[in-house]
This record gives sequence, C-alpha cells and structure tokens, in this order.
Amino acid sequence: MNISINNINFQAGLNAKILLAEKFIIPKNQEIFFADKYGIEANFSENKSAALANKLCINIFEELAKKLNKFFNAPPVVKIYNRNDLVDKTSATNFCIPDTKQVLNSDYPFPGRSIFFEMFQKLTDIDDITEFQYKNKKTSSSHFLAPFIHEWLHSMHLDYIYNMFGYGGSCDYLNEIYPLKGLSICGYKLLEMLGTRCLSQKENEIIYDVLGEYATLPHNQYLEIFSETFTKFICDSLLGTKLVKNPLDELKKTSQEFQTIIRKVCCFK
Repeated sequence: MNISINNINFQAGLNAKILLAEKFIIPKNQEIFFADKYGIEANFSENKSAALANKLCINIFEELAKKLNKFFNAPPVVKIYNRNDLVDKTSATNFCIPDTKQVLNSDYPFPGRSIFFEMFQKLTDIDDITEFQYKNKKTSSSHFLAPFIHEWLHSMHLDYIYNMFGYGGSCDYLNEIYPLKGLSICGYKLLEMLGTRCLSQKENEIIYDVLGEYATLPHNQYLEIFSETFTKFICDSLLGTKLVKNPLDELKKTSQEFQTIIRKVCCFK
C-alpha cells in the first residue's frame, strides 16, 4: 500500500491518519528523500516512527519559512541511536551537538548541528511521555512532535549563530561552511558564553509559568529557552501537524515581562 504523507491535512495531534502513515512509511525511502532534497544524512535505523516524525518536522518548517519569509538550513545529520552505543552515557535522550564530536563508539565524529534521537518504539509512546511531562509542568507543549521540533530548533539556532558570527572553532568542516566574519567574537566562543548564562529567580518564575521547569535549568539555559519557546509557539500554532497560525503572533499574546526575557535571550549581548 502506498500512502503519501506530503499533503495530509491533519485535524488533531496524533490521529488515525498519522498512525496509518506511521504503519506504512518506508524509512529507507525517507533517508533517500532527505539526502536528495535537503542534503541531510539521515539514518532512521528502520524506525518508521522516527522517519515519519522527522518528515513531519520538515513539512512544518517549510510552512514556517513561507509564513516568515525566512530560509531554514537543514541539519547535516539526523540519527536514531541506541543508548548503549553512546560515548557519553550521561547525554540527554535527544540532543543536538554544537561542534564536531565523537558521539557513538562505533561511528565517525559527527559535524556540528547534527541531531540525535534515542531509539523508541511508537509515536503513541512519545505522545504519552510528552503529555505526562506537560501535565507535570516539565515542558512547554503536549504535542507529540514537540521533542523533535525542539532539537530541530537547536540546529537552526546554531546555524543562525554561525552564519552571523562565523564558526571559529577547530573543525575544518564547520570553518568551511561558516567562515569568520571579522567580528570581535566568533560563534564558537559565543556559544561558550551563552552556555554559562542564567536568569534571575524572578525571570525564572516568569519562564516557568510559560515554558515549564525544563527551561529554568541552569545548563545551557539561554539555548534551551530559545528552543523551548519556539517549540511551544510552533506547536500552539498547529492543527494536528499543519501550521495554521504564525507562531510569532502567539508569542505576542504573552506578557511583556516574558517577551522582554525572550528578547534578552535572543540578542546575544
């Protein structure tokens, strides 16, 4: 059975059409599609759910690009991994690496902006976990795609920073793609600075009310607030997995105090 997932008009989060697409999607075909159209080295490890979730992310970001008249540079690698293969067993379940890094014991170093998702069974499992985290005020959205959108946003955030400031680290691959701009700071050093910045207690109370606990944690807080903020407002703008609103319009509905913090997080000063 051949089911196209490019033009499905979804009505609600994880519905019957998505579950049907999950059943019949062919991960290898999606890996070829990712490479041919976007230049992404995708390895879904034959996981139908991961292939569909990341395909839906691409659809959403293409819609978002049209609404905002912006170009989004895709991540170089999207990889599904087994936790036993990690070099660093303390890594988060899903993550995006800012610099070239040896992530897996049996694989080559991956370029910066690569995204990794831990192997999982079904989208219904992700849906249950995301709903539980949201109800317990851990994260900003209950949408089943929120964990995937969050990591894609990290990669795009890094692309924006490296394009603006140049890379400036030790990786030849990233230096070729993101040459230095002759500024007083490079993207590599800026990320080191951002990684140490934290908000005040009062600011964290405001962030917690809108985004949940995860965005208040001190580790890489500025980067996490960026991804969690736009994960929330993208997900709040979805009807199922179709973007029906401009996420920036949803952001504008929040308090001025919250918007001031987001401007502070995004200005790189």
